[in-house]
Amino acid sequence: MTDQGAPAQRRPDEGTPKDGAPEDGWWTEVYEGPAGRLPDTPRAGGGAQSVDDWFDSIASAVGLIGQQRQVAGEAEAVAAEAEAEAVEREPEPAPEPVSVPVPVPVPAPEPEPALPKLDLTKPAAPAKPAPAPTPTPTPTLTDIPAPAPTRPPAYGYEPTLLPAAHPERVAAIVPDTALDGAQYPGLTLRAASVRGDSARHRGAPRGDALLVTRFGDAPDGLLLAVIGSRARPRVDPRADQDAPATAAEQQPSDTVRSAAAHLAEAIGRSRAELAADLREGARDRLRYGLQRLTTGAAAGLRALAPDTGSLHCLLVPLDPRATHRAAFGVGPGGLYLLRAGHWIDAYAARLLHHPDGPTTVPEPRPFRFRLIPAGPGDILLLCSPGLAEPIAEEPAVAHFLAGHWSHPHPPGTVDFLRQVQVRAKGYADDRTAVALWSD
Repeated sequence: MTDQGAPAQRRPDEGTPKDGAPEDGWWTEVYEGPAGRLPDTPRAGGGAQSVDDWFDSIASAVGLIGQQRQVAGEAEAVAAEAEAEAVEREPEPAPEPVSVPVPVPVPAPEPEPALPKLDLTKPAAPAKPAPAPTPTPTPTLTDIPAPAPTRPPAYGYEPTLLPAAHPERVAAIVPDTALDGAQYPGLTLRAASVRGDSARHRGAPRGDALLVTRFGDAPDGLLLAVIGSRARPRVDPRADQDAPATAAEQQPSDTVRSAAAHLAEAIGRSRAELAADLREGARDRLRYGLQRLTTGAAAGLRALAPDTGSLHCLLVPLDPRATHRAAFGVGPGGLYLLRAGHWIDAYAARLLHHPDGPTTVPEPRPFRFRLIPAGPGDILLLCSPGLAEPIAEEPAVAHFLAGHWSHPHPPGTVDFLRQVQVRAKGYADDRTAVALWSD
């Protein structure tokens, strides 16, 4: 039998509940209910001959000419000697002296001229003459165009303006950056929350809330991380991006922090039962119970205006035998799983940046829940919209984080803060992230 429809039963050791206060045994009203099924320089041409071939051909041609001239001189000398002998043999009483022609000396070959050095570089193109300046007409009032919309400023890497504080609310000042971390057997946690570039530039306070804590000790201990975000104002693209923060933005995000604290308190009161359900992997019991707690904690956010803010939580058991992690929340935000170098949208059960192109993203439910079995080397990331959107929409951001977080050892807290601040054009909101490495 179940307790469905029956009034809550009080244990014998409990006293009388106070009027209007919820009983600590809230799980008996939720976990035993019906279990429904919810979706989860170009080169120069050298020609046919090289420089050495040209040199050999010219040298051989010059040598051949010298040999021809030497042979011609020797032939003339032989003919002259033969003619002298014939004259001597004629009987003449008084021979007249015969003049022997002197052989003409063969001129030595002229020295070979040196080959010119070849410039194989491509000749530079002739410089084009500068065009004549065009006379600029004097503009009239009708020629002057209207001023273009102001472009987003080039934000600096460091904070610029501090948020304004009220003398009576000094205790509510929110720091620019929050950083946390922990390490337990089988898991490593890193958490960071940082004011966005836009808020830093305009002097607005950080609107995200981060709460990381632990309830109890192993094996019944729970590690809890809560992320809260206030509603982001709709920005008019024609508005001046350098304008200071408005009065609403100057107010600290007390409502968001109160909602995160409320949710943490409710989970802490039911630590033992939640740890047992996580150990058993009781998906339906966890879904219904955590939905009840989250809806109550987010009532303050919803009371201000529809779709005001978001509240997400990551629940991790400290029992080494329990391998399930529960992630749940309301409003915009992201739950991503990095496994084997690929990002998976755990809330929507789809692969991010699919090789075949973008896929249709289903409309998120009012309450999102996912029970994830942890595997060795898995990295689970819960983040606010300021980081969830660039990861899902900019592949370069997702690849950057995957490349830095896929190393054998998780990054330190300072490195983690620097990595979640990776810049992407058009994304300047607050960023809050909680990452869990499984050994």
